[in-house]
Amino acid sequence: MPAEPSADYTESPYYLQAVAALARRQTVTAHEDIYCDNGIKLVSKGTELGEEQFQRLARHKLHEPLDNMLISERAIDAASLSIEAGKILEHDPIYARLANRSGDPLAVKHGLAALKLPPPLLMRLTVLRDQRQEMFQHTLRTAIIAYALAQRLKLPPPERQVLLLAALCHDLGEMHTDPMLLDSGHAITPDERRYVHVHPLASHMVLNAIKDFPPAARQAVLQHHERMDGSGYPHGLRADKITPLAKLLAVADVAETVIRRFDLPRLDMLARLHQNRFDRAAADALRDLIHATPEDALPMPQEQLDAATKLAHLSDVLRAWFAQRSVFEHMVAPAEPERSPLAFLFERMNTIRQLVLQAGFDPDRSESMLFIAQDDPAILLELRTMLDEIEWLQLDLANEIDRRSAELQGLSPQPLHALLQHLRPG
Repeated sequence: MPAEPSADYTESPYYLQAVAALARRQTVTAHEDIYCDNGIKLVSKGTELGEEQFQRLARHKLHEPLDNMLISERAIDAASLSIEAGKILEHDPIYARLANRSGDPLAVKHGLAALKLPPPLLMRLTVLRDQRQEMFQHTLRTAIIAYALAQRLKLPPPERQVLLLAALCHDLGEMHTDPMLLDSGHAITPDERRYVHVHPLASHMVLNAIKDFPPAARQAVLQHHERMDGSGYPHGLRADKITPLAKLLAVADVAETVIRRFDLPRLDMLARLHQNRFDRAAADALRDLIHATPEDALPMPQEQLDAATKLAHLSDVLRAWFAQRSVFEHMVAPAEPERSPLAFLFERMNTIRQLVLQAGFDPDRSESMLFIAQDDPAILLELRTMLDEIEWLQLDLANEIDRRSAELQGLSPQPLHALLQHLRPG
C-alpha cells in the first residue's frame, strides 16, 4: 500500500497525452508503484509504460503527481540545460550581446549547471523539451534574459539561482492547456482565453506538488503575468504586492516574446512606453543590455509599414472613448471612483493617450504624426513601433474587459460592447 497522500491528484489529460507521446519516442519507466486515490495499484514499479498503461492512468485520480513516479531514458538534467543555453549564446547574436553586457557572459551557463533540480521537475522539463520544443526554447531564453537582468541589477547569487529556477518553470502550466489553443495559427476566442490566463495558477500547482521547491521561485512563477498598474493576471496585483523576482521574470518573459517575434527597436520602445506596467529598474536594465539601434530593425513587408492604417485605428479608438466617456462616468460612484469596477478602464485609456504624448506626437491630430514621419525612416520606424505597441495595448484592454466580465455584469453592456468593437481591429 502507498504512504498517506497529501491530496488526491488529478493529472491534466493534455499533460498525460504529452507523456504518452514521449514514451513512444523513448523508454519511460515507473520507478515507483503507481496507485490511484483509493489505494489500487495501477502500475508496478519497473514497468515500461506503453499505450495500455497510459489509458488506464487516464481513467483514475492518482495518489500523487505522475512526475514523482516516472523516469525517462534520456532525461534532461542541469548539465544539459547549460549546454542548450550555450548553443543559444553561440548562435544568437542578440543573446550573445545580452550575456556580454551583463558582466560575465558565461555566468548563466554556470548558474544552470549548478542548479539542484528535483527528479519530478527534470521529468516535467524532459516532456517539455521533447513535446513542446517552442515552449522549451522560450523557457530557456527567458531564463537567459532573467539571469542577465539579475546580474545587471547585482542581485545576490542565491537570488539569481532562485530567479533562474523560476524562469525555467514559469510556463509549465501551459502543458495543462489544450495545445490547439497555443498554436500560433489559432485565433483564440474570448472564451478560450481564460484557459490560457489560468496557466500561472496551473504552474504554481505543479510546483507546489514538488517537495522542497523554493517558495520564492514558486511565488515568482505565480505572479509573472501581474503588472505594476494592476492590469495583469491572475489576481490583478499592483506594485508593492508583486515580489521583486516576479517583476524581473515579467520583464524577461515579455522581452523574449518580443525579440522572437519582432526586433530590438520594438523591445526598446516597449521598455519606454510601458513604464507604468513594468518595474522601472528592470526595464532600464533591459534597455542597457539590449542597447538597440535603428540598424537592429528587421526588414518589414510594406503592409506592416503602413502606419496610416494603424493611425486610423488609434484615432477610431480615441474618438469612440471620448464619445462614450460620459456614459461610463455616470456608472462610477462619485464618492469612491477608485473602487469602481470601471476604474481600470479610465486608467488604461488615459495610459494609451499619455503614451502618444510621451513619444512626442499629438494624439488629437493623428494625420500630423504621419506627416512628420513620412520623410524620415528613423522617425517612421519609431512611429510604426509605437503604433504596434499601442495596438497591442488596445487588444490587451479588450481581453481584460473579457476577463472582468463577471465583475462588470451589473453594468449596462451596450457601451462596453461598442468600445470592444473599436478596440479589436477588423
